[in-house]
Amino acid sequence: MATVFDAIVLTLEGMGSGMQVPEVRYARSGDLRLAYQQWGDGPPLMIIPDLISNCEITWEHESYRRTYEHLGKHMSCVYFDKRGIGMSDRFDEAPTLQQRNGDILAVMDEVGWESAHVVGQSEGGAMGILFAVEHPERVESLTVMNTFVPPAYRGRLRDYLRDGDPPILSEEEIYAHFMKILATWGEDASYLVGWATPSQVGNEPFTRWMARLMRFAASPNDFVRQLDSIFNLDAGDAPERLTMRTQVLHVAGDQELPVAGGRLLADIIPDARYLEVEGADHFSWIMPNWRDVADEVIRFAIGGEIKRTTTRQFAAVMFTDIVNSTMQSAAVGDEAWRAILDGHDRTARRVIDEYHGRVVKSTGDGLLATFDSPSEAVDCGLRLCDELHGIGIDIRAGVHAGQIEVHDDGDISGIAVNLAARVEQQAADGELWASSTVRDLLLGGDVVFAERGEHELKGIDGVWRLFAVDGR
Repeated sequence: MATVFDAIVLTLEGMGSGMQVPEVRYARSGDLRLAYQQWGDGPPLMIIPDLISNCEITWEHESYRRTYEHLGKHMSCVYFDKRGIGMSDRFDEAPTLQQRNGDILAVMDEVGWESAHVVGQSEGGAMGILFAVEHPERVESLTVMNTFVPPAYRGRLRDYLRDGDPPILSEEEIYAHFMKILATWGEDASYLVGWATPSQVGNEPFTRWMARLMRFAASPNDFVRQLDSIFNLDAGDAPERLTMRTQVLHVAGDQELPVAGGRLLADIIPDARYLEVEGADHFSWIMPNWRDVADEVIRFAIGGEIKRTTTRQFAAVMFTDIVNSTMQSAAVGDEAWRAILDGHDRTARRVIDEYHGRVVKSTGDGLLATFDSPSEAVDCGLRLCDELHGIGIDIRAGVHAGQIEVHDDGDISGIAVNLAARVEQQAADGELWASSTVRDLLLGGDVVFAERGEHELKGIDGVWRLFAVDGR
């Protein structure tokens, strides 16, 4: 059995969960204000967003946050909401690409960057191409991902189609897909997830959260205005006029903007580097192999290899699970249950963030999170039990502290993780339970631990004393 001495030693060996959400600031572009964030350390990286964004809300979900944090370990990053979307001002008339590029300049000037490496995804790639042509002195390198080919070249698309590729869609067909997304905008993101992020199909917590992102990105009418403005974007012959180092990345199975376009674009751009990435997600940051994209962005910008490593560190690990979720779902119906789960997800992520925790992943009807210290994990667990009960949701939670392995994909593993899961499974409905390790580390504090006996935990050697936690 682990001892308190072991845990204290591990604490000294290394701690850290994840960076805090960067502060939202505003840059002025003409009469409009643009929301942006800056984080990380290293060479400057300007991230031009795709269609659906809210620079604060995207940090809520671990699939986005792990990518942002990884980029920030190697580069100083700036991300902004385009005019008309997210936390930025709405426009009166559809902006041209030149006006959108003025927005990029405004944000760069606001943070004091003379130049930067630029990465753009989807229509952000089209913006990046024209920006690099019009302002080559401000662009050190350019990476475009899953972006579209200007109209002048689209007649050549079928020459780049290969067996097994997703079909090339007409503008009318793409627009029809977006109209189906609009039909349930902000209420049910299932269609968007199935088309643009198929790796997440069946991941109900992600689908619920994506609906939340949609709501905070734009109203339905704002989304249509943004969409219509994008369909009019035309970079002309700008790809042929690029003079800086340029990289074209495209996900092989992208259904929204098929890979034939990436191959063609790489042929048009002088001396472009081209790489196809395995997967099918248009929003490539959130694929299971997201590092295949993120690492190529970093590697191309700054040069050198990025090692894939597994680090070992001390952490307090917490699992939560909703009590009797199947029975509750059947009792209230699917629509009401989705609303309840949305409240659960929103509350849990907010509270975990307040206690400086990191959500590692959703686990069906619960969450896995890590904290720098056992006290933060216990305080957070108690608060979660209390706040969720207040909105009609009872959970059980379990906490253990020890050494974990943190993988490049953001997931964690190790005996400490397994043990925390087993503690949660033993916990009584509505209670937070802790291992003896956590109890020993917090002796002398305000937290009260009530003995719950010795337990044999599946897959864990020995007998473990478990305790119910009381905040008095």
